[in-house]
Amino acid sequence: MEPSELTPAEFDGVRRNRYRPRLPWRRIGFVVLVAALIAGAYFWRQKVRADELRERIRAQHAEQVAPVLDELAATRAELESKALDAKSGAANRLVDAEVRLSALHDKEMVYLQVRAPELASEEGLRTAVRAERKDAIGACLGLELTPLSALSDVSEVLTVKWLGRVDDTNDMQRLSVREEQLTRAIERELPALKERVPADYFLLLVVQGKSRLRDPVDVFLWDLAQDKLVLRSRTENRGRLITVRSQIGPKADSAKAAGDPIAIADCSIA
Repeated sequence: MEPSELTPAEFDGVRRNRYRPRLPWRRIGFVVLVAALIAGAYFWRQKVRADELRERIRAQHAEQVAPVLDELAATRAELESKALDAKSGAANRLVDAEVRLSALHDKEMVYLQVRAPELASEEGLRTAVRAERKDAIGACLGLELTPLSALSDVSEVLTVKWLGRVDDTNDMQRLSVREEQLTRAIERELPALKERVPADYFLLLVVQGKSRLRDPVDVFLWDLAQDKLVLRSRTENRGRLITVRSQIGPKADSAKAAGDPIAIADCSIA
């Protein structure tokens, strides 16, 4: 009888290293869970505080800034509409005056000078508004004129676009800085915007050509309170400087010195 073949024994149990201590996984898991809960509670609290601060910023903007921006936008749209309508109602050398420009030095007057081709489209008009050509019309008339572009000249901090950026962060320090920026802009810059509206009159000069030095100029003046065109005239440069008009109105800047062809043309037109 042949002896049976010997086979090596196998260990069926769980291998353990008797020299290495077992890790306390339950305690580790408990500590990790507690830390996660604490971190979650902290970030949740930060978000709640950030949301409260965001709402405070939005409320401040809605209460103090938004009404002024809305009025500026409405006034700008109204005046642009009147300017576009003027292209089909040129003065045609007629004079229809119900008010004297020299009597308006204490009124808030918005002013725009454009060339007739720029009134062919809204985009052309807006390009002309942004260009804001300098002239001596206000100084010659003794009037303090507010350019139409000033109704769009709003500090970035006061804009709706800037307000939308408060959603970009939950960092309390950054949000606090933005709240301070808004408060400072409201105190320093908003009063000047409020003075621009409501405007009393809108003065529009339409140059019927490339240069007011040579070509006729149509003049339109609207009484905005009555929504009425009170002056319509076509004039042109006669090459004479009328200096007396530059003395009307306490706040108006004086006209340029005699000899400046632009100032002479503007005062002649005025």
